Amino acid sequence: MSRMKRFIALLLALLSVLSLAACGTADDNKDDYVKGTSAGKELGQTVAADDIFTLNCNKGYSMNPLIATNTNNQLVCCLVYENIVEVDNSFEVQPNIVSEWTTEDGSSWTMKVASGHTFHNGAALTATDVAYTIQIAMRNDRFKARLSYVSGCAATDSETVVVNLSKKNMMFPALLSIPVIQYGTATQPYPGGSGPYQYASDYNSLTVFSKHRNAATMPLKTIYLKEYSGTDETISAFADSLIDIVLNDPSATTNIGFGSANDIRGFNTTNMHYIVFNSYSTDFSNDALRFAMNYAFDRDSIVSQFGGTRLNPATFMRKIMGVILFGFSTSSSAATLPINPASSLYNENYAKQFNYSLNKVQETLTNAGMKDYDGDGFLEFKNGEEITKVDLNFLVYSGSTIKVNAAKKFAEDMKSIGLQVTVDKQDWNNYKKLLDAGNYDMAYCEVRLNGDFDPSKLLTSGASMNYGAVADLQLDELISAYLSANDDDRKTACDNMCAYIANKAYIVPLVFERHQLISHRGVVEGARANENNPLCGIENWTVKIENVKKSEDTTKD
Repeated sequence: MSRMKRFIALLLALLSVLSLAACGTADDNKDDYVKGTSAGKELGQTVAADDIFTLNCNKGYSMNPLIATNTNNQLVCCLVYENIVEVDNSFEVQPNIVSEWTTEDGSSWTMKVASGHTFHNGAALTATDVAYTIQIAMRNDRFKARLSYVSGCAATDSETVVVNLSKKNMMFPALLSIPVIQYGTATQPYPGGSGPYQYASDYNSLTVFSKHRNAATMPLKTIYLKEYSGTDETISAFADSLIDIVLNDPSATTNIGFGSANDIRGFNTTNMHYIVFNSYSTDFSNDALRFAMNYAFDRDSIVSQFGGTRLNPATFMRKIMGVILFGFSTSSSAATLPINPASSLYNENYAKQFNYSLNKVQETLTNAGMKDYDGDGFLEFKNGEEITKVDLNFLVYSGSTIKVNAAKKFAEDMKSIGLQVTVDKQDWNNYKKLLDAGNYDMAYCEVRLNGDFDPSKLLTSGASMNYGAVADLQLDELISAYLSANDDDRKTACDNMCAYIANKAYIVPLVFERHQLISHRGVVEGARANENNPLCGIENWTVKIENVKKSEDTTKD
């Protein structure tokens, strides 16, 4: 029997054993969600414990979708407002309010607003509203970074918006997953929206907007809004089925940790964890040492830390099937390039060259002339007769267990091959001060990119998050070529940019986070969450709640 046949036989045997232990199914991998074993208050229950559908909201924070930073409020806004475009879970742009977009060179964009969209007050949604939304978003903290190079935006008629950019970007529409508000309502606590649901008069519930194009297929006539504050209160409310859907970031210090007894749908994000190197560091001024770091991080080990809950057999089976056979995780995705692996731009063949390998680290350093010259067990550089010891300061935020554990694992690995690493754990304020001041050799960082995966803010001179003080004109040109490339040339331009970033290793990508849409087992079917609209496509959901009540007095305290 060949080695491959033996491997396949062994794998099938393993999966067979796991299947018997789990008694679960794996025919819904396209849903990318983990099914648990219980819901609500009663083991095996397949509907919510009460007979109404409720979302959490926090009215002490803004309900304006262009301002809202509260996760619960953002979820509610997904139903009340519609995005200019949708960016799906593979980071492909889909038409929505804007149905068409054209450009000659990536500097000036003409967008057509689809007809038939209506605000909740009965007014038609026009190009004026879209242009107004972009103008407001440019000044608000939530969206201004992604729109920083919009130099002008105006409606030229009722269905046409023209947006001018200060730099070329042929992927600009990927930045427009922004909720549209009605002209002149930006200062109102509840700006005018056109989504499939509208607020009731008391703002304690949402009702189907009858003039919405998908009104007839909405799965719920009423969605109630209740307020639960703090992690413990939210967990308790969800466990008691007082709220029916929550969002979760498994990597955050506020990780809800609802566990496996629910339906957990992972969706891709542009939140990248990465390592940055200080270009002023004596050690990391050496190109070979930086390049070796491409191989030095056990990304699969980092991925395994996301989620943080003990899995039951059925869930374990799903994880095994998903991660090993189908290449996804509900909690994060390993990445060696600054592109989410779910994107068509991600070059897997090139990326896998930089998988974790301590042998590769050691080989690269040896070829660069690093060895233990003085016999102390650690590697040194030798310049003439001068021996330079390498002692790396690794800055990491102490509040993240995932990041601290990754730093410790790296330090242990490096010690095994003769590199000395000191893990410098700091609280957030000190971490940020040291990072901004450049007082470190290497640092574990996190950034939210955009749907175009433009790395400019990390790697161009003077950029806001260029912590490594990178100044490389050739890299600037490659980033510009990537952003300005047309559809036919974009993949090649992206490959060229990523290859240069990997070779220079100013940063080393680690993982892209996957966030979670969590509902009680069996209550919601058909959900297809994405980063900018976790409730996208609610018209295609099936919600299994018995005897949904329509009167307000059914809400629970």
